[in-house]
Amino acid sequence: MVLDTASLRIASEAEAARWSELIADTPGGGEVWQTREYAAAKAFQGYRERLIVGDDGFPATLVLVKRVPLLGELWYVPGGPAAEGAERTIAQSARLAKYARSQGAFLLKIEPRVLRTAESLAAFAQAGYRANVRILPNESTVLLDVSGDEAEVMGRFSSSTRTKIRKADKTGFEARRVETTDENCRIMYALLGETGDGRFALRPYEYYRTFWQTFQEAGRGQLVLGYADGVAVAGMFGIVAGHTSCYKDGASTRAGDLPNGAMNRMQWELILWGREHGATVHDLCGAPRSDQMDDRDHPLYGVGQYKLRFSKDVTDYVGVFDLPLRGFATKVWETIGDRIARRVSLALKHDSYY
Repeated sequence: MVLDTASLRIASEAEAARWSELIADTPGGGEVWQTREYAAAKAFQGYRERLIVGDDGFPATLVLVKRVPLLGELWYVPGGPAAEGAERTIAQSARLAKYARSQGAFLLKIEPRVLRTAESLAAFAQAGYRANVRILPNESTVLLDVSGDEAEVMGRFSSSTRTKIRKADKTGFEARRVETTDENCRIMYALLGETGDGRFALRPYEYYRTFWQTFQEAGRGQLVLGYADGVAVAGMFGIVAGHTSCYKDGASTRAGDLPNGAMNRMQWELILWGREHGATVHDLCGAPRSDQMDDRDHPLYGVGQYKLRFSKDVTDYVGVFDLPLRGFATKVWETIGDRIARRVSLALKHDSYY
C-alpha cells in the first residue's frame, strides 16, 4: 500500500456540515467520540478540531489538536481512526501520521476501536507505537444488543435486572427526560459530586455543562433525572452516534435510600431513548478489563458488576498508542513536557490535560 498524503486534506465546509453522515459510513458505524459535538465540548480544554478526509477510501477522521509551546502540535484521534482490525488501522494511521507531520505535529496519539489481543498489541508495537494510559472511559466496556422489540431487548438482561426495572416503576420512581437547563445541569453535577465523594475527581462544572448542552442541543444527547417523592435522586446522560448509544455519565444521591431498581430503570430509559434515535447497540461505557471483572480490589468492580447484569459481553480495546513524529520534540514531551502540562492544567484549570 502506498502511504502518500496527497489525498488527505481538511474537510470542506460542505463535508463538515454533514460530518455525522461521513463518520456513520466508516467501519463501526460511527463513534460518539468522532462527532463534532465532542470536539466542541473538548474546546473547553483548549483542543481545536481538524476534520480530515481522503479521496481514496481514507475514513473521515476527527483529530483534536493542541499546540505545545516550542514543540509543535499534538494530534489526538479519539476512538479512531476507524478501520477494521489492527493491520488496516496501522496503515490508515501511517497515512495520517505523515500528513500530521507535514502540518507541524510532533506526536500522533490514537485510541482506535481495535480489539485487544496479543496479536494486535504486538502489531502496534512492531509498527513503532508506544502504549499509553487511556483517555476515553470505555477502553474496556460492556456492549448491549438493543435491536429487536422492547421485550426482546429486556429479555437479554438478567432476571434480577428486569425485576428491578419493573419494581422501580411500581414504587412510583420516575425517570424523566429533561432539558439541559443550567438548573438541571447543576442538579446532575451535584449528584455526580455525591457519587464521587472523594473517590474520583470531577472536572469543572463548566466542562460538564458544555458537554451536556452541546450534545443535547444537537439532538445527540439526553439528560435523564430520576425522581422519588418529587426529589431528584439520580441522573444519567446518554449520547448517540450512528447505530450506537452510550451511557456517558451516571450519578445518584448518597443522602438517603435510593429506591430499589432506580439505576436499572434509569439505564432502561437511556436505552429507550437511544433506540428512538436509531441505536442497535448500547455502550455502557467503562468496566474493568474482561480478565479483571471479578477483582474486588479493582476501582471499577462495583460498576462492572452493575453492568454485567445487563450483559455478560465485555469488550476490551487496545487503548491509547503514541507514534513519535519528531524524535527530539517527542523525547522532550515524554521526559518532562507531558508531566508539566498535566500539572499546569490541574493547577490553573482544575481539569485534566486530556
